[in-house]
Amino acid sequence: MIYLKDFRQGKLLYEALDSEVRLGILEELLTHGEQNLAYFAKRFGVSNGAITAHVKKLHAAGLIEISTSSGVRGTQKICTLATDKVIVDLQPRPQAEGRGEVARIDVGCYSDYEVHGTCGIATTEHVIGSFDDPACFSFPERIKAGILWLGWGYVEYLIPNYLRGEDALRELCFSLEIASEAPGYAAYYPSDISFSVNGVTLGSYRSKGEYNDRAGTCNPSWWYGNLGQYGKKINITVGEDGTSIGGTRVSDVTLKELRLRPAAQIRFRIFVGEDAANRGGFTLFGRGFGDYDEGIVARFLYQ
Repeated sequence: MIYLKDFRQGKLLYEALDSEVRLGILEELLTHGEQNLAYFAKRFGVSNGAITAHVKKLHAAGLIEISTSSGVRGTQKICTLATDKVIVDLQPRPQAEGRGEVARIDVGCYSDYEVHGTCGIATTEHVIGSFDDPACFSFPERIKAGILWLGWGYVEYLIPNYLRGEDALRELCFSLEIASEAPGYAAYYPSDISFSVNGVTLGSYRSKGEYNDRAGTCNPSWWYGNLGQYGKKINITVGEDGTSIGGTRVSDVTLKELRLRPAAQIRFRIFVGEDAANRGGFTLFGRGFGDYDEGIVARFLYQ
C-alpha cells in the first residue's frame, strides 16, 4: 500500500500515472503477473529505450518492482506490481497518530536460533567462522553481525518492551530488509518467510529470490559478489483488526491475541519451516549491508 498523508507528497505518483503506456503496463501486470521489458515494448509498439524510461518512472513512484533474471537469451529485467492500493489523504488528521516508541535491534542480537544450511553470518569486517556451519551462530562476535542467512530454521529476538500500565496500544509494526537464500545464487528462488510474536504466527511473506543484479548500497567493499547483495524492505503491522505485510492483509491475528503486557517478554521470530511450500530460506540485512543500513525496527503506536 502507498499511503500519502499529504496530497503534495504524490508528485512522482501523479507523473507516473499521467501516461496511457504506463497505465497499460500496470494493467498488464495486474492481469497477467510479472513480465519483462521486451514484452511491454512489443505490446505497446514502442522502442526498448522508451519502455525503459516508462518503467523507471513507475519504479520511482513505488508502483512496480524491477528485478534481474537470467534466461536463455541472457539477462532480462522483470517487472512486478509493488503495491495493491494507493491512498491519498486529502484531509490528514495528525492527531490520530498518537504517541509512538521505536526500538532498533541489530540482526546479530538474537536470543534464540535454529539454523540449517546453507547458512552464514558476517560483520562488516569479515565472515564469522566459516560458511555453512550452524555453530558459528553461537560465537560471541555474532552481536556485531550486519547480515545473516540460513536455508531453513529461525532466529528470534527479544523486543524492548516499552508498554506502561496506562498505555493503549493501537499498532505494533516491524520493518526489516530481507531476501531468499539460494545455494549459490538464483534470481528466482521463492521462499515463504513467516513471522511470529510470542509464539503466535502473524503470517507469511513470499520472497521472490536472492537479489544479486547489483551491489547493495551499504555493502562493504570486500563483500562477495556471488552472495545476496540486497533485499526488499517489508513492514509487518499488527493492529486491532488483523495483520498485514506490505499493506496486504495476511491474517486475522490482532493485538489482543498477542496478549502484550507491561514488563512481559516480546519475542519476535523470523522463520522458514522445514515443511514450507517454498523452503527458500532467508537472508536478513542489517547495519552495513543491503540498501537500508538498519536492522530490525519495532514501532509501538499508542492511542
